[in-house]
Amino acid sequence: MTDTFESLRPYLAEHLREKGINLKHRFRCLNPAHPDKNPSMGYDARREKVHCFSCGADYDLFDLLMIEEMLASPKEALMIASRRYGNTSAGISALKRGTERVRGCSANIRRTDYLQKCYSHRKDTTYFTKRGLTQSTIDRFYLGYDPETDCVILPCGDNTFIRRSVKEKRYLNEKGMPSPLFQAELLTQDNPVFLVEGTFDALSAEELGFSAIALNGAGNREKLAEHLRQLPKHAPILLLPDNDQAGTQWAIALAEEFPELFYCPPIPVGKDLNELLTNDREQAAAFLENCLFQRETALPPAYETYSAAGQIKALHEYIQEQAARPALETGFHQLDAALDGGLYDGLYVLGAISSLGKTAFCMQIADQLAKQGRHVLIFSLEMTAYELMARSISRETFQLDNSRGKRYARTVRGVLDGRRRTQYTSQERTHLSIAEEQYAAYAGCLWFREGDHETGLDFISREISRHIRETGIRPVVIIDYLQIVAPVDVHFTDKQNLDRIVCALKKLSRAHQLTILAISSFNRENYNVEATMAAFKESGGIDYSADVLLGLQARGAGSRTFNIDEEKKRDPRELELKILKNRSAGLGDPIPFRYYPAFSCFEEC
Repeated sequence: MTDTFESLRPYLAEHLREKGINLKHRFRCLNPAHPDKNPSMGYDARREKVHCFSCGADYDLFDLLMIEEMLASPKEALMIASRRYGNTSAGISALKRGTERVRGCSANIRRTDYLQKCYSHRKDTTYFTKRGLTQSTIDRFYLGYDPETDCVILPCGDNTFIRRSVKEKRYLNEKGMPSPLFQAELLTQDNPVFLVEGTFDALSAEELGFSAIALNGAGNREKLAEHLRQLPKHAPILLLPDNDQAGTQWAIALAEEFPELFYCPPIPVGKDLNELLTNDREQAAAFLENCLFQRETALPPAYETYSAAGQIKALHEYIQEQAARPALETGFHQLDAALDGGLYDGLYVLGAISSLGKTAFCMQIADQLAKQGRHVLIFSLEMTAYELMARSISRETFQLDNSRGKRYARTVRGVLDGRRRTQYTSQERTHLSIAEEQYAAYAGCLWFREGDHETGLDFISREISRHIRETGIRPVVIIDYLQIVAPVDVHFTDKQNLDRIVCALKKLSRAHQLTILAISSFNRENYNVEATMAAFKESGGIDYSADVLLGLQARGAGSRTFNIDEEKKRDPRELELKILKNRSAGLGDPIPFRYYPAFSCFEEC
């Protein structure tokens, strides 16, 4: 099979891993003309490219090869990519390249005759797949199988390897030969690396997109320590021992000698990382991601960086990053103008009384962001995804109907009730089908996570990390709504719990550079009065923690003759959006809206 640009472009991820780059985190820009002091490049799995959010560099595999090898044309890059990553069906090409380094694995691993032979038998055993490894990882690390001894072969570097008996379920070392370290060369990289006990644990981390070194036995602690003593600078290391006494001992010993190493929390399920992978792949990935997050938050910066002088350079780099990330337009022009361009990173909270339309308003913003290609991750703790989807389709039918909903627009029930559809005229069915097609055109950017009163911060944080990990894109996050999020501690008051939840969401927005839009209810005593910050007072520290605080109210709220029950009967309703707090801009006048509740549709007046 002939290698093409399309067939080889997906190997960008493998090429980056060969360079010691962790695809789950920002890394230093690969543009030679960009002295990137603050890692600003990320890997976009969907587009199979890397992108710098500071200088704007946008490269695929062949662009990088042209830069690294100083090539004159993409055709030359294709030839090099073909030699490195081309068709290796049944291992034929790999065997022909005998002395070449293995793709994507330890730079010191070379293919000896024995390793080639074992690699050619890799599919004669199901042992690797039972340990949770995919064919990509098996090929990447040149894992093999020796049918004569019924052992799997795990190359480690410098022509060394370890054998594990499939039948006896134990490692078989050569007599008098110590076990080698696995991927010890990663000690010199700049990106974080996990230090685990066994090679299968390290392969499990690599399978999930993280870098890892294996001791291959607690007895190799001193060998690893000697490497660290000789290095002027080593990679950020996270200690992840097995859940047993031996693992605890070697990890504590290393942590005592090298206090800069980060000691990970215990593996939540099973004895080691590989067991966690085979039990729950998603949980394993989330656990490793959380370890990295805890390490990053635990490390204090050098004290001098706290001074304004120490942060001027970082300030300029931040400004450059923001230049590549314009504000997100909500689709409501007056609101965008009032927010100085739209939504930025930070915590936004929208409050309103019950049943006034706050969920409909936020979902319309979500749809209008999705139409621009922006990912939106919605945590719906009250309504089902189907209900929210039907609301959007209902709005589409209304916006398509020139008679303002009197002829062809359909309510949520009219969208969901299959029996009603059989009674629609052909024109009504056609109108509904067009609305559904319009919704489908941007629905790929909308992601729903249903929940209830048991859904807590851990779930929200884990799913945000998962979305970024799976798509390579940071989404706008919508939470509907704050008062339903599970309490942090059942012994706290409602206000104390909400204080903690809001603070945690604020930290999440900072940690991931996210826009988070959370919906909040108002206090009952504020149902007939004008929306103010006081309406949030008994709802926790929302008014302190939020970057932007919005209040949705019926027009005329607080006047002597105002009656909220009467206002809710209006169709359309005359509503106003008040900016009650804005850290980065003025408050301005209330923004008038016309709301059609039957079709979940807001219009600016």
